[in-house]
Amino acid sequence: MSRMIDLTGKQFGWLTVLHRSDKKASVVYWTCRCTCGKVIDVAGNNLKRGHTVSCGCRRTAPYIGKRFGKLTVLEKTQEYVQHGSTKSPLWKCRCDCGNITLVRMDSLTSGTTQSCGCSVTEKVEKMRGAAGYVGGTQLSRIKNIPRESTNSCGVVGVYYDRENQKWVSRLTFQGKRYYLGRYDTLEKAVEARQNAEAEYFGTFLEELTLEQDKNKDHFPIID
Repeated sequence: MSRMIDLTGKQFGWLTVLHRSDKKASVVYWTCRCTCGKVIDVAGNNLKRGHTVSCGCRRTAPYIGKRFGKLTVLEKTQEYVQHGSTKSPLWKCRCDCGNITLVRMDSLTSGTTQSCGCSVTEKVEKMRGAAGYVGGTQLSRIKNIPRESTNSCGVVGVYYDRENQKWVSRLTFQGKRYYLGRYDTLEKAVEARQNAEAEYFGTFLEELTLEQDKNKDHFPIID
């Protein structure tokens, strides 16, 4: 049986051997400190044959600081995500918008993920802006409200409740539905609807106009 060679103090790549490890195994392990500061136990054979030259940080170093779209890689985390039959490590990235997100490296290198999600949000907002949406409201729909409808009474937002024998008036604005009441006559229900349009839509358009005028003062148009 060959005599064990003491590796204490020797350098193997980025690893410096501190002492023999207490790890119980069929081969001798050595406790090493990597130049990054991390301390790990490594099999002596792997050190001498050059199979292990760092704690693993040298495999991650090429990616630190690298940009993928709007994302800059900060560090490899200790978190993993199940990907098919294997577990993939997650990398901490900073998006140009300032958000921190965790992403698989293959999603970065393949171009599948290029932002924290803000790019998708921006794209949707641009599409909504092109369609005339402001604050979740399509301006064309409240500026040009049709006076006729395909419902039974022919008036938008008004219908007849046969069970209670009442005319119901309602209005939907910014994702919320407002019930304006039940009335004995169609005329009263229509009046309630028109009053609500003036209150909700009118106030919204007035505030929008004021905001646009304010922006014009701050950002003059240059011909």
